[in-house]
Order: sequence, then C-alpha cells, then structure tokens
Amino acid sequence: MAKELHPVAVRGGVVHFGDRAVLHGVDLVVDPGRTVALLGANGSGKSTLVKTALGINRLSAGTAELFGVPVKRFRDWSRVGYVPQRLGAGGGVPATVREVVSAGRLSRRRIGLPARRADKAVVETALEAVGLADRAGDAVATLSGGQQQRALIARALVAEPRLLVLDEPTAGVDAASQEALAAVLRERAADGVTIVLVAHELGPLEPIIDRAVVLSHGRVVHDGAIPAHTGIHPHAHATEEQRLWT
Repeated sequence: MAKELHPVAVRGGVVHFGDRAVLHGVDLVVDPGRTVALLGANGSGKSTLVKTALGINRLSAGTAELFGVPVKRFRDWSRVGYVPQRLGAGGGVPATVREVVSAGRLSRRRIGLPARRADKAVVETALEAVGLADRAGDAVATLSGGQQQRALIARALVAEPRLLVLDEPTAGVDAASQEALAAVLRERAADGVTIVLVAHELGPLEPIIDRAVVLSHGRVVHDGAIPAHTGIHPHAHATEEQRLWT
C-alpha cells in the first residue's frame, strides 16, 4: 500500500511582510490523521504559518505542499476545510445560518445543480453538531461571536474535508462553545481527519492534541508534547506589526 502523503508540509518557510521577515526558515510537516496545535503569543507567527501552508501568504523562500502537491498547483480544495479568525460569517449579506453553512457544501456539488437530499442532510447534521440547529433560520448577523464562530466551523465541516485548519477557533468564545467545538473535533479526529489549529490556550481542546508546535518571533521553539504551561497569553499591548504577524 502506498504511503499516504503529508496533508501539510512547509519546509524552510520564510515569509516577508514588506522588508521584514516574519517567518524564519520554519518547518511544519504534519502526518495524516494527527491533531496539531500551533501555540504562541501574538506576533509569534502562528496564523502566518497556517496561511502560508494554505497558499494565502506568499513564501519568500522554502516550499509548501498540501497532500504532496505544491500549494501553488493544488486544486482539490474539497479536501481542505479552513476556519479563519472570526471575520463576520455573513460578510455583510443578510444570510441565514443555514445558508452560510450550506455554502461550504458547494465544493461537493456539480456546478448548476441544486442541493440534493444528501447535501441537506449533511448541513443539518453539521448544524446539530455545533449546537446551532435551533438558530438555522436566523440571520447570522444576529448570532453572538461564539455562535458565529461555530457557524464557520459547520461551514467547513460540511465539505467533509480530510484536512481541517482552524485559526484561533476559541478566541473570545464562551466556555459552552469551546466544549462543543472540542466534541466536534474529537469526532473528526476519530474519523482520521488531520487537524491543525492555532491557539493561545488549549482549554477543552487539550485532550485531543497529539502534538504541540510553539512559535516565538517567527521561529519554532518547541515541537513535541504539549508543554507543561500552555497558558500562552497574547501581549497586552501588541504593536501594529505584531498584530499583522499573528
């Protein structure tokens, strides 16, 4: 049997914003079916690294691959689910929660064809999983920040990805939402989905983490078991440059 390719592989990654390097030769190679946490304070490069892995940020040097394919040539995006930092799930459009979540199913449907019964069932299952079934018909703009984040997670889940990348999924999210997220990710991990998540603190997510990668000032300073002290808080007064790096 052929060995399964690494879902994420960044090697020697260097990224510049303007004339300043914000990643300095970073390596991140993730084995299939593993759950990896990227930890570090604001400005450490966590979000920059995941965006680079997904081709959102451009490499100045090094390589980035998804499932063995250089990210510039990668096209099979139905295999990848990405949950960004909370940026407004509705995008200014008066969409319902169900409509936002259903948009994540488009990669699984043929262009121009309406949603099938199976598509609708997957959407309803995802809404139930994140605890938003009772808000499915509400405008997403009426949700709390934590609920909007859960809607974005459900949108990523309905594509049934083999790689799930979450950028600060618990930031500013209430305890109940964190517990709901942990339960959902535990199920996906049990199904063999590869998970990469960015966090300041793990909280309820800690039991599902297989590996922790800690960044500081754009460099990996730890790669292995979860450090004894995972309460890595953001700087109280991050500079504009540091906020850009995060």
